[in-house]
Amino acid sequence: MVRGIKYASILCMLLLAACAATGPISTPAPFTPRSVTISIPTIPIDATSIPITPTIEPCAYVEAQQSLSELTAQIDQAIKQIQPEASGHAEAYGENCVYASTRQATFSAMETDFYFTIPVKDLKDNNELGTWIINTMKIIEALPASSIAGPQAGFVEFTFKTKDDQKKLRVQIGSYESLPANINANEIIPMLFPNP
Repeated sequence: MVRGIKYASILCMLLLAACAATGPISTPAPFTPRSVTISIPTIPIDATSIPITPTIEPCAYVEAQQSLSELTAQIDQAIKQIQPEASGHAEAYGENCVYASTRQATFSAMETDFYFTIPVKDLKDNNELGTWIINTMKIIEALPASSIAGPQAGFVEFTFKTKDDQKKLRVQIGSYESLPANINANEIIPMLFPNP
């Protein structure tokens, strides 16, 4: 403790000596503010050079189908005029854009697909099945383009039924349209399905 007082005394003496050596303390002149003009350069901003992009919520695309009730009613009525026990329906095939938020998914159609169930006498009779394909495709070809969803041609799936069995055939609309215009009904099945 004595040592601490001793050091403090020496430190005070050194400070006093230093102050005495500098001479008399002068009082500074009172501060008088001056007006100073500062120019800040302005940089022109061209609003068109800054791209403003809206924030769009990202989504995940999921394969999806959507029933087409009005179109289904049309083709079902048309096929029943040929065969009352037959039926048909249409669906749009495409993608749902599914959002992470609670926002509802949006559907984008890629094509319209048709499904027909038709009773037949014999599943091996190419003439009977070919006639049904021709008559059904006439129904689809008569539809207005505005009723077809999606940019690409879809398919027609036929379910031919007998009392004991059934046979499913899927015909791409583009493949059918590429067949010769005057093709016979009994040539349709071998042409569309060369390897049964």
